[in-house]
Amino acid sequence: MKKFTLLFISVFALQALFSQPTLTSNLNFTIGDTYRYDMYHEVTNIEPGPGGTNMVWDFANVTGPTYIEGYGGICVDPTTTPFADSAAVANANICLRNEETPEESPYQYIESNNSSQELLAMGFLGGGSFNFTTYTNPQTIIEYPFTYGDSFDDTWELIMYSPDMGYYFNRDSAIVTVEADAYGTITTPVGVFQNALRIKTTTTDYSWTNYDGTGWISNGSFTDISYQWYAPDIKIPVMSISEIEYLPGYIASYLVEHNFSVGIEEMADMHLKIFPNPTTDRVTIKTDKIISHVRICSLNGQGVDIHKLKANKTNQISIDLSKYPEGIYLIEVGFDDGNVRREKIVKQ
Repeated sequence: MKKFTLLFISVFALQALFSQPTLTSNLNFTIGDTYRYDMYHEVTNIEPGPGGTNMVWDFANVTGPTYIEGYGGICVDPTTTPFADSAAVANANICLRNEETPEESPYQYIESNNSSQELLAMGFLGGGSFNFTTYTNPQTIIEYPFTYGDSFDDTWELIMYSPDMGYYFNRDSAIVTVEADAYGTITTPVGVFQNALRIKTTTTDYSWTNYDGTGWISNGSFTDISYQWYAPDIKIPVMSISEIEYLPGYIASYLVEHNFSVGIEEMADMHLKIFPNPTTDRVTIKTDKIISHVRICSLNGQGVDIHKLKANKTNQISIDLSKYPEGIYLIEVGFDDGNVRREKIVKQ
């Protein structure tokens, strides 16, 4: 059984044009981050091209016979998800899921730290695919720091369980090579991104299926190659191209929109106070920048309320939380310069 999972990693702070970019942990995902991709299948009018320095890639006119619009994702607290009670996700600090239809969403559980990101587990709801996948050997998405010319090898193993069937029905073991093989300027259908680093991932996957609970049958091996481009200050790839063995053409996806919290270095220059915290009723937000909006979110990233302030520019606002139930919330503060900051607040 073949499985396709979109995996996302963090990227670096902006450097000089055509300097050698480096991936670091500074921009790891934050709860509440959102993004959306569009995708084409069976693409034949593009090529990833060779590796190298100061490359130029033009994918502005990518197209294919199958178009999928609006693959949207959100980063949520793993403890708020349907699979939170599993021991396999105990070390996860971020969960990625579909933003609009969580009831049908795949849930990807990731542990991120200063040295790497690892995929620990996946859960699937709805669509006739209720199952849970445990990585008995976690999949290393990326190691930090990572720059042009760097590479690492990885092995991962997973096993999939179906509560409906009552047994494990699929398992995979993979050998992976991840390498930063190029950097340069990439044009996607939505814009031009300079100083982008390309990561090439080659995966040989050995797969087995337990069709009726009586034993494992080998499905053979599959070798897939994916290319992902990371642009400065954006936490996920702006473009991904995958070559899947036995499938015609490429699968091409590109970032359409995103809403990320700012990085550590940017936040150091941004003075933001949210007080009192904890609070029983009102909370004051004070900053040295002009506030454009304030959004109140639950810990699973779902919006509860929004206050837009474009017509009344200010750097201080008071929000009434007395109507909200007791609990922990995310307060998202958006600024006129496009940056976003999120902080947790306790409502008593």
